Amino acid sequence: MMGKLLPVLLVLAALAGGGVAGHALRPAPPEGEPEPEAEPVRAEVPEDERFVTFREAFIVPVLRDGRLWGNVILNLGVEGRNVGRDAILLREPLLRDGLTEALFRHGSLGGFDGNFTEALAMNGLRLRLNEVARALLDDPEARVLIVSMARQDA
Repeated sequence: MMGKLLPVLLVLAALAGGGVAGHALRPAPPEGEPEPEAEPVRAEVPEDERFVTFREAFIVPVLRDGRLWGNVILNLGVEGRNVGRDAILLREPLLRDGLTEALFRHGSLGGFDGNFTEALAMNGLRLRLNEVARALLDDPEARVLIVSMARQDA
């Protein structure tokens, strides 16, 4: 057992030693020049490349007392200030999943009951959807745009 473990330990020790030596022997930064920034500066994406409308509508069932009462159909878009169209399209499956979850939660809390287009109800929905988009796109200025919304009562 020890015979098999010894070569592995020697390789790990050599790797650790090489890393320590490389760190200790790195050249000092030139005087007068600041250290490079750790975070890259994000450039704002051109306006015509910021917006994506999802191809398929979101359909949210509205339940009352455990029974299907109707459906809400939404067409959504996403706008990113720091991420472009390609980045949004790459993350579309994740965005659709997160937005669907937020829509279902909003519906289960009664967000689509009564006058669901009232300003207070719409602000709550926008807040939920924007939180999802900002987290999944890693863009603090991203937002979800409600292109259209309709409720079909059963």
